[in-house]
Amino acid sequence: MNKKRWRNYALWISIISQALLLLQLLGHVTGLYEITDIMQQDIMTIVNVVLGLLATLGIISNPTKPDSGGYNL
Repeated sequence: MNKKRWRNYALWISIISQALLLLQLLGHVTGLYEITDIMQQDIMTIVNVVLGLLATLGIISNPTKPDSGGYNL
């Protein structure tokens, strides 16, 4: 696999989100924990704040320069 793919933020965000969905499903199926609607709203608020902060700081971006170090595949 191309090493630049591992530097892509979109890849890591998708891997992390899939892992969190799997943990949520396993917790629900096994009965270890349940995420309520209120908890879900709180989690989404935290995620929105973190993503907004990262976008504001320019960490989540899609530069178009060819030598951008892993963004462009």
